[in-house]
Amino acid sequence: MEEVLKVEEVAGILKVSKATVQRWCAAGKLPAFKIGQHWRISGAKLRHFIAGVPEPEVEELAVSKVSGAS
Repeated sequence: MEEVLKVEEVAGILKVSKATVQRWCAAGKLPAFKIGQHWRISGAKLRHFIAGVPEPEVEELAVSKVSGAS
């Protein structure tokens, strides 16, 4: 099962405020999803965010699988 983090946990890891994490989530800067009123962040997506590595788009993944490109 994939690790899912709360805003408070991500704020602690990144050493920023909870408000900053919430703002980044709302703006789409930090990939996240909502459960009810609460933001949740995938551990894998957070690691990509920290590393500065963009997540591949779903469409890009589909094209590379169909075409055999990598």
